[in-house]
Amino acid sequence: MPYIQEENSNPSIYYETIGNGTPLILIPPPGIGHLVFRYQLSLMDVCKLITFDIRGDGQSGRSPEPMTMEQLAYDVKRVLDTNGINKGVICGYSNGASIAQEFALSYPERTDGLILIGSYYEVRSFLLEMEYQIGIWAAQKEFMTILASVLAKNHFSDTKASKELYKEIIQSDPHMLAQQYQVGLSYSSADRLHKINVPILLMYGSRDYYLQNYQHFFRKVVRDIEVVYISGVKHQVPTKAPHACNALIRGWLKRKDLIFSPNK
Repeated sequence: MPYIQEENSNPSIYYETIGNGTPLILIPPPGIGHLVFRYQLSLMDVCKLITFDIRGDGQSGRSPEPMTMEQLAYDVKRVLDTNGINKGVICGYSNGASIAQEFALSYPERTDGLILIGSYYEVRSFLLEMEYQIGIWAAQKEFMTILASVLAKNHFSDTKASKELYKEIIQSDPHMLAQQYQVGLSYSSADRLHKINVPILLMYGSRDYYLQNYQHFFRKVVRDIEVVYISGVKHQVPTKAPHACNALIRGWLKRKDLIFSPNK
């Protein structure tokens, strides 16, 4: 299995690659890991897709170092470096979209574009904060079977896919998972978002009501941004509306001239 080896205090990172073309790295939410993007693999005809488990999650390594958003963005860079990719499109889902924002701000020379699914620039709404606090509490109490069951069932209606995701989540380190939630809860890119100079696709489920207001600030400060709603779904866009999600990604990549062969 492909791993990025430990590097100083940075743990090993489990990743998978498939396809050819535009490098597209997919960053998951806390605990969930690479399997949450299983339905995005149909983009492999136009993209080199890279999925991975965040440090402490699933099959990735553990570290005693206190977790930071800068570390999580650096791990994305490590994945790109290992795959020999100079620049790519960075796609993040939920808290993974916060990591994607930090990557684009820290490594603009490595970023061709951003796809942000269910994204926010900081945790400002009461309901979103409660979700993070519940995640921190459950991980600190090591209620991993309950947390894994809820996350797996929320993301997949298919029983087999749900069971596979459950088995991945249950492997996550609860203490590092609590840190990951805490890092996401504390993160803000509000004062730096205007520095992002690549095109952004911002995607929400039409029923993801308490996140949709975040779009207004994105629209205000980002020069090249498209905002789309996907009908009939809440937050779990990659798994509950994969065909619409993938079609929007494919169309946006084409409009932004980001689809190219491996030899470009």
